[in-house]
Amino acid sequence: MRIYSLLKSFASRSGGLVALCLCILSAMPALAASPLGAPEAAPAGEPSAAVLELLERDERPAGVVFEIIENDRAALAALLPEIRANIARLREDDPDFPVAIVAHGAEQFTLTRGEAGQHPGLHAEVEALVRDEDVSVAVCGTFADWRGIEADAFADFVEVADLAPDRLDDYRALGFEIIRLRPSLLDAPEQDPWQFDFGTP
Repeated sequence: MRIYSLLKSFASRSGGLVALCLCILSAMPALAASPLGAPEAAPAGEPSAAVLELLERDERPAGVVFEIIENDRAALAALLPEIRANIARLREDDPDFPVAIVAHGAEQFTLTRGEAGQHPGLHAEVEALVRDEDVSVAVCGTFADWRGIEADAFADFVEVADLAPDRLDDYRALGFEIIRLRPSLLDAPEQDPWQFDFGTP
């Protein structure tokens, strides 16, 4: 209210609408510095309960794989803040602690090249995990094949495993712990066009 009163008084003395507009612009430089449509910072997440429990153990696994398998194309994007928080906590004591992500539900299809235009933020964040955080990200080639999608349809930063359950078994054999992440039910759409009508990949 104080700013509004000052502006109103100034406008009255100057007798010009132009002066009022100039004053408003000079008093609010943040508008010029932050144009509409500027990308917002990624939301912060909280680490998973399973990760916090793991950190309390005397002995830790050789690494952690976050498994995502949802009948919801938005699942991966919804879980990214939690994934980033998990990685940060796991690497507080060991910056090189191995982390991987295996997505083999409907969410994996948001990582195809054709989806990059619709989900540029998702692609940028996942690519950053691979490039900057040394996180392996894999999808299921068998499930993709059921949908008529070739392996080379996925973005370059994504690894296409022949069969996701086999890849998870490979990680288990190496001493990794598999932690399945699930988004909040509030994030799930009422209807999902990618139904698991061919079984579970």
